[in-house]
Amino acid sequence: MMRSKKILIFILMICLFGCVSQPQKRLTKNLKTTDGQIASFAAKFDLAKKENLNLRRELILCKKYQDIDTARFIRALPDFEKELAPDLKEGDAWVQLTDRGLVVTVSSEKLFVTGSDNLSDGGEDFLDRVAVLADKFFPHNYLYVEGHTDNQSLAVFEWKSDRDFSFARALSVLKYFTEKTHMDPWRLSASGFGQYRPRDTNETKEGRRLNRRIEIIVSAQRLRHTVSR
Repeated sequence: MMRSKKILIFILMICLFGCVSQPQKRLTKNLKTTDGQIASFAAKFDLAKKENLNLRRELILCKKYQDIDTARFIRALPDFEKELAPDLKEGDAWVQLTDRGLVVTVSSEKLFVTGSDNLSDGGEDFLDRVAVLADKFFPHNYLYVEGHTDNQSLAVFEWKSDRDFSFARALSVLKYFTEKTHMDPWRLSASGFGQYRPRDTNETKEGRRLNRRIEIIVSAQRLRHTVSR
């Protein structure tokens, strides 16, 4: 009899343990699920914080560079292309938008007397049109004038190097803008790169022609001064 009671008690304990263990298993599973959800939420929260930080940085940059108006450049491009169309068609000039701004490139043969930094009549006409466009669409933007050459020797000319020659030509353009078209000199700067920034190969005649050029960059940055007249 006692043996039967012990067996019965043992069976009851097993049943009770089974009844208790099932909720424990479910609880453990639920806890694991909750832990996973918490970890997931924490990761999403960290990601949201990083994204918010990036947005704040972008906002600061936008405020800092608020003068950079890409839409204005896009709107102006067709007018530049239309006004300079004859030169673009002849392959004497190119207009494009780059990360530097709106770049007007013109061949040296179009602008200058051969082997000289003196502007030709056709060159002056071209610069007049560029000046009108720049003043119309970008009256307060900086303009950078860059001179470039091919890699041919300039020993027969008065300049000591291609760099000097390219700078002299860029300076002639700058002087024309300030003296003839009356651009604000504060807007303008000139530099010469000689043969060191070629547009094309120097191994062919056409490539060298493309490399002999002036680039007029309408910068996205604008003036922040007042000139007393």
